[in-house]
Amino acid sequence: MALDSLASRQRQIELFDRYGLLLTEHQRRVLELYLGSDWSLSEIARSQETSRSAVHDLIRRAGQALEDYELRLGLVQAESQRRAVRARAARELADIRRRLARVEGHLESA
Repeated sequence: MALDSLASRQRQIELFDRYGLLLTEHQRRVLELYLGSDWSLSEIARSQETSRSAVHDLIRRAGQALEDYELRLGLVQAESQRRAVRARAARELADIRRRLARVEGHLESA
């Protein structure tokens, strides 16, 4: 998983929001700094008194754990599908309201 791409980062944030409590306290703390506070790997390494590569590995492993949780549980995908259904329903409702307004306009002019 690429740690630097915007889409990957957004995915990590979504997964962390959904499954972060399933990680260890240490993993949560590091991912909160990395994703939530936008700290660099070097800044996190200094704060944790460890190496940059150790932080990189921890973030990679924690990210993989989050992906595994999503693979098993599918909560992020289910929420995405629910958002798509709600958006489609909202568009259809707006279309019905426009058509109803046209019908009402025709009835008033008749």
